[in-house]
Amino acid sequence: MAGRFIGLAIAVLMGVGCGIRASSDPSASASSRGTAVNLGPACTATDQDQYVYRPVRLRVIMACVHLTGTVVTSSAEADGDIHLDVRLDASYEGLLNPGNLQAGGSLVVEPVCRFPPVQAEAIRVCASDPDPYADALPAVGEHVWLEGRYVLDLQHHAWAELHPLYRWGIVDR
Repeated sequence: MAGRFIGLAIAVLMGVGCGIRASSDPSASASSRGTAVNLGPACTATDQDQYVYRPVRLRVIMACVHLTGTVVTSSAEADGDIHLDVRLDASYEGLLNPGNLQAGGSLVVEPVCRFPPVQAEAIRVCASDPDPYADALPAVGEHVWLEGRYVLDLQHHAWAELHPLYRWGIVDR
């Protein structure tokens, strides 16, 4: 597992990670230094990218990715976002990097502007969103599929995130 983290991190930091891309082929996979990642079905972005607080801190790796995992924690952030930690299913673990160890080895998923922010810089950004993502969010313990923009958060250990979350649903077992 550590080898996968290191391989993906090196590829991303060297710019090779930009070669990982979403595909309309449901069986598509990406590879970074030999680590295969199942990208799942096609993913369609929403308008939520423009309401991310301080977007320069995020390095976009894939504009839209579909993945599955289990929500392990949920917390509210000062910028109005919800912070979901998601334990990825095995076929998506290659999307994690060493920074994700700081998030308990989980992928960070952030639906933006879920409540009025208290962080001054985020107030204006969230107030400008005419149609914020208002659907219910997954609960801790739920096995879900998620779609969102796959980024590295350069202010948080360069961990991998879906930021923002575009949509989600329960995975049928």
